[in-house]
Amino acid sequence: KRELLAFVEFTKKDYEANWHHRLLCEYLQAFIEGQIKKLMVWMPPQYGKSELTSRRLPSYLLGHDPNLKIAICSYSADLASSFNRDVKRIIQGETYPLVFPNTRLSEKNVKSSAKGAYLNNSDIFEVVGYEGSLKSVGVGGPLSGFRADILLIDDPVKDEVEGDSLTDQEKKWGWYMKVARARLHKDSK
Repeated sequence: KRELLAFVEFTKKDYEANWHHRLLCEYLQAFIEGQIKKLMVWMPPQYGKSELTSRRLPSYLLGHDPNLKIAICSYSADLASSFNRDVKRIIQGETYPLVFPNTRLSEKNVKSSAKGAYLNNSDIFEVVGYEGSLKSVGVGGPLSGFRADILLIDDPVKDEVEGDSLTDQEKKWGWYMKVARARLHKDSK
């Protein structure tokens, strides 16, 4: 409950932390504790960045504060939704309630807001009994009406061709400035 890395190892029994995972967890812990407000993580593909930052970190944060509103964005809505599903699997797993018993999700797949129902689908889920939620969206997609306490952007660029395109870079920067950044407030991270 007190350290992200210990949480990761407890909730993912087969996890083997290497030196770079420990280093990343030190920075993420400083981020969690407010010593770092904005953090960019640059690691090669397949080095465990997404496991720690886009799967384990959101579930850990919602355990500590079930009122947090988290947005996860990626180059495609499908990839962002896969992070959403992975975070849900962690929260609904066997070990998570042993650490954070108050953070739980609706057992039903709920697509729209019905009276008294908590949303739980691949685009957004809400924490039962609290204000917290996790919304996933592709870069370029809508975040209208969503206030983000935490904004995570994981793999905003699909590949080298897209990354080298000035048109694509301008489009993504425009989305960040006009859509994503507009969802942040003075205490957002």
